[in-house]
Amino acid sequence: MRGQEVASVADKAVGDVIRFGLGSRNWLLAQLDGADELYTWKPPGGGRSAEEILTHVAWGVSAVCSQIAAEIGLVLKEPKIAEQEGIAARLKAEVTASYELFTELCEKIDGHTLEKIIELPPPGRVGEGTIERVLRIITGYHVVHHAGQIAMVLSMATKAR
Repeated sequence: MRGQEVASVADKAVGDVIRFGLGSRNWLLAQLDGADELYTWKPPGGGRSAEEILTHVAWGVSAVCSQIAAEIGLVLKEPKIAEQEGIAARLKAEVTASYELFTELCEKIDGHTLEKIIELPPPGRVGEGTIERVLRIITGYHVVHHAGQIAMVLSMATKAR
């Protein structure tokens, strides 16, 4: 019985990682509001547009999930991003597709795999850690950080109109 309890706790960790990542994605998507031209606006003092930040987030999540999958010998489906009308819709589709890759990765691993140590190559700044740690950083903390940036940039763009 004890062995089943340990496996159950380890596998629960996968669900926790998925919920954490998808919650972060939802927080990011909740920040997306406004006309398409707001997404290309750049702060006058320098900095990235909301479009550039969102592309960075989607690319980062996809790249890390693909790298982890390759390291542990999994093959993930190539995400399909349907043509979208407008910048905001396209960006939402890109972010959604990257999290579909994340969800697929998580559904193909177990709790013990989450404990495996992985080292990401440059330009990844996460470095070395467990798969769980890397996924939480990239799909959670990193995304929430950028959600704050998006909210600020879109607010500034609205005021600059």
